[in-house]
Amino acid sequence: MGLERLLAAIKERRVEAPDAASCAFSSSSHLAKGCHYSNCNPRLGIDFQVQKLPFAALQVMDPRLVVIAPGACNEKHRHAHESIFVVLSGSAEIQIGQQVTPLEHGEIAYVPRWVVHQSRNRSTCEPLTLLAITDFGLTSAVLGDYDSRTRLKTGGVDAIAQDPQTP
Repeated sequence: MGLERLLAAIKERRVEAPDAASCAFSSSSHLAKGCHYSNCNPRLGIDFQVQKLPFAALQVMDPRLVVIAPGACNEKHRHAHESIFVVLSGSAEIQIGQQVTPLEHGEIAYVPRWVVHQSRNRSTCEPLTLLAITDFGLTSAVLGDYDSRTRLKTGGVDAIAQDPQTP
């Protein structure tokens, strides 16, 4: 959806009653439906997958489940959208810029736009599951689909190192 259409939908203040079934989901049933994005690079300790939650009517928010294997992490990356991470299960270590913060079940972290960040699973036995909530829909309406240009590519090509605007 383009920015003009998104802003028009907000300004119209039109209420569209949602179908109750489209407003809730069971994470256990959704996990079996495949992933939106994944990366595994044993050399760098990267092993995770991302699953989009099935809320088709969302226009601005983009909730996702991030599952990180025991002892592994996702790649360091940055993007134009803000992010909130909620630890649903496991024990996390979130690097936001140069600061590293441990998080346990139920704790929450915020990542500002364009700040390099990484999530690590502190457990060597259990997977880490994070609920990631972003404004990807809004940011994509402004910038287009930029997400693939901000991540470590499979095989280890670092999108951050290749970006001349990375601080």
